[in-house]
Formats: sequence, structure tokens, C-alpha cells
Amino acid sequence: ATDLSEQISTAGKEASGTGNMKFMMNGAVTVGTYDGANIEILEAVGDDNFFLFGLRADEIESMRAHYNPQSYVDNDPDLHEVVELLRSNHFSLCEPGIFQPILDAMLSPHDPWMTLADFRSYVDAQDRVERAWHDQAGWTRMSILNTASSGRFSTDRTMREYNDEIWKLVANGR
Repeated sequence: ATDLSEQISTAGKEASGTGNMKFMMNGAVTVGTYDGANIEILEAVGDDNFFLFGLRADEIESMRAHYNPQSYVDNDPDLHEVVELLRSNHFSLCEPGIFQPILDAMLSPHDPWMTLADFRSYVDAQDRVERAWHDQAGWTRMSILNTASSGRFSTDRTMREYNDEIWKLVANGR
């Protein structure tokens, strides 16, 4: 159980959506990108009951050839501070350099996840989550709406749809 389901995959990279559907069914509110099952959840609960952030898959693809992660670091003081804290071994005094491979990957123009492109939008979404969390009645309402809107993810519907579209099995006697 959780109050907030974090579905933070880069748009176009999400592999499966069953985990966030289960969280939704149990009342969790989602903070996530416009990707995978997040899209279906957002459609089911509406913009006011979902914390959307990040670029969409088509936006990611259109900027892939000219992605410059350093420009995000240079133009966002918070991101710059995060990168510098990692670089300085602030979080790894006993294991200096342990985060260097992560930094190298994030700062590479070939980062397939384009992680830094979504940083500011993610931080802003977390600010919206925090404000909503402090409104207990509003959060409870969102939680109830998430559960009430989760029927489309039932196993029965999913199995019928898989059979119709993929397996094409016929019941005995038909």
C-alpha cells in the first residue's frame, strides 16, 4: 500500500503498467510521466487527480539528436546543486566516486533516458504533491476517486481483451 505511486519513466521507455494499476486500485494517487499505463490512469481519473510531469514521447524523440544535458544543469540552480553534491562525494564520503558512473550517464548527450530534461518538471510536480498532501480532505477525495476509477483495469476485462487481440482462444462447445 502507498499513498503516492511514483511512475517516473521517461516517456516512451515504460515497460509495464501493472504495478501502478494495482496502486491506483488501492487508492494511491500517481505522480508520473505521460507514458504507458499512466496515460490510461490519467484518462480515468482526470488532470485534477494525477500529478503529470515531463516531456511526452514525441518531444523526447524530436530532441534526441540535439540533446544537451549540460544546458539543463547550467540553467537550473537546483539541478546544478544536485550535480555538484554528487560530484563532491557529499553523499559518498566513505566511497568516493561511487556516483561518477551515474553522473557520466546523466551528463552524456547519448543518455537514452534523457533524465535531466524532466528534472525541473519533476521537482515542480513534487511541489504540487506536497501542497495536495497537506489538504487531507482533498487527498482523501483523490484517493477515493482513484479506486473508484480503477474498474477498467480489472482482470476480467484485461483477460477478455488479451484473448480477443492476442490469444484468440475459443471456449469448449463454441
